[in-house]
Amino acid sequence: MAHLIIQSAWRALLDTMRPRMVILSLLPLAAAGFLGTLGYVLFWDAWTTSTRLWIGSQGWLLDTLHALGWSQPERGLASVMVAALGIVALLLLSLLLVSAFVMPSAAAFVARSRYAQLHRRSSTQLVQSLLWSMGVTVAGTALLVVSLPLWIIPVIGLAIAPLIWGWMTAKMFAFDALASFASGVERRRILRAHRWPLLAMGIACSYVGMLPTLLFGLGWWALALLPVLMLLSLWLYALAVTFAALWFVHYLLAALVATRGCAQSV
Repeated sequence: MAHLIIQSAWRALLDTMRPRMVILSLLPLAAAGFLGTLGYVLFWDAWTTSTRLWIGSQGWLLDTLHALGWSQPERGLASVMVAALGIVALLLLSLLLVSAFVMPSAAAFVARSRYAQLHRRSSTQLVQSLLWSMGVTVAGTALLVVSLPLWIIPVIGLAIAPLIWGWMTAKMFAFDALASFASGVERRRILRAHRWPLLAMGIACSYVGMLPTLLFGLGWWALALLPVLMLLSLWLYALAVTFAALWFVHYLLAALVATRGCAQSV
């Protein structure tokens, strides 16, 4: 399995650089950028005001923040919380858009170029895939919200979010990679046999997706170039998710062909 993981990752990296995939990765960026700008213009003031009032009503939180040296915690923390939740929402949207639009194209491209013996199944599988992705997104969002208090703990905070995000990526992309080519029985058998490598791939992809946030570590330059850095980081994230989609497709279609080969040889 290790050889298949490395081989599929290398092939996915090469495919991610293809012009078609680069263009496809711009679609989630355009949608997320538009909705993010719209949300900022329409709701930023209302959301930050509501969050500031909520923080002001939490005596224990104010005492903790004052003890940590915050002189006006309501104003600063409200902006940080709304911005953080907005970024998480945009990342979730990008993940869903990649699943809906990039994944089918990636699976069709890989199957056509490397696995001509695989044939697409009924298009109703795409509807099932979309419903599955939405279910995983709802479950993952609930886990992220519940785990928010743990994010302030340095070591745990760096582990819990990528773990949840990796689980979501593995669940969503693994299903999507096989939806158009495998039967229900084949899909369940393959996902059960490869569940731990797939989870490891998902967690690895979640850490890769975090790399664009390093752009915001440029000090004062980050504040001066904030709109540009936001768009650039979202695009790099979309490109990282596109790589993840291709990685899962390469890995699972190879596993599907191997499974059918073993079944035929028995």
